[in-house]
Amino acid sequence: MVRILPRIARAVFPLLVVATVACESEADPTGPNGQVSEPAINEVVTFGPLDASSNDTLVYFNFATGGLVAKNADWDIAFRRYEMRLNSPAIGGATSKNVLGLSLDNNKAATDAEVLAMTVAGTLGAFDQVRAAQIPADDQFQTDRLVENKQAYLNLSGVPAANPAAYWKVRLANGGFALLHVTAIAFTPQFQVASLTIESRVQNGATLGAPQTLTLTPAGQVTSVNLATNSVVATPTGCNWDLQFNPASNQLSLAFNTACNAGTYPGASSPTFAATTTASDAPQYVNYLSQLVGPVPYSVSDKAAPFRYNLSGSSRLHPAFNTYLVKSGAKVYKVQMIDYYSNTGAAGFPTIRYARIR
Repeated sequence: MVRILPRIARAVFPLLVVATVACESEADPTGPNGQVSEPAINEVVTFGPLDASSNDTLVYFNFATGGLVAKNADWDIAFRRYEMRLNSPAIGGATSKNVLGLSLDNNKAATDAEVLAMTVAGTLGAFDQVRAAQIPADDQFQTDRLVENKQAYLNLSGVPAANPAAYWKVRLANGGFALLHVTAIAFTPQFQVASLTIESRVQNGATLGAPQTLTLTPAGQVTSVNLATNSVVATPTGCNWDLQFNPASNQLSLAFNTACNAGTYPGASSPTFAATTTASDAPQYVNYLSQLVGPVPYSVSDKAAPFRYNLSGSSRLHPAFNTYLVKSGAKVYKVQMIDYYSNTGAAGFPTIRYARIR
């Protein structure tokens, strides 16, 4: 049985108290902590709107308490704009709970017109019908994680071109830190790489330095780079290099000095490369050019994502009412993001509904 009214305080209280949001390097954002016991099995709870409007700061939610908590507290899922992230090593760092998730893809095949016609009330019945019988085997769940993508610096639609919006926080071979992105790639008429231009910002203490540019002319050869000195390394040995560029047409890859623990973490869409203030605060660094993936897509163009964009020509996000299963320890919850806007129409204030099903 769906019981929402007995939990109405959960929905109303967040409207009255808005979380104070700060940069991740500042005080942790906190919000209205739930002060009631965990809902009964299969009891549907609505929570929000919650303030996830910052472009660069996650806010953290705990299912058991039914509210927002501090970053260093016990949390299960986190939100930033239209993203929903899991408490995994890729997001929470080494002390994470390794929360797992699974997309049911229930509306992935729906047309845009069908999604536009969906309502919160009209989709509640189908959401309530998702029960323990639909929980798959544990090995079907995955978490947010970093995967290797040696060409993630490129746009690969058509002739490869640099994607300067993509950047990485880099742990250097000497133990320092830097930011890195590729700003240009040029080819000869024979489709060999003529040049690759990288831009980096090396961290000195707690401060990131000014951008420095280095243009590689590989002439068909693997080229090694030391970011700390912003130079090409003629003889790469030991820890005197951070990354290597392979210009072969079937590679176009960036690789990192794994022997010296060099690694990367992808930067967020905001702040940008130029506006980022530190490179040493990533939850983890992995020994390759990394890409963040997870069971909840964070692209509005993915049909399995929580929202779709501009379905009515109004440049707004529309909930797709896709359902996600979230496994936190032995407990399993079902979750939907059912709105993206505050009561006054401000963007980045999602509302969720959820229920524990095991």
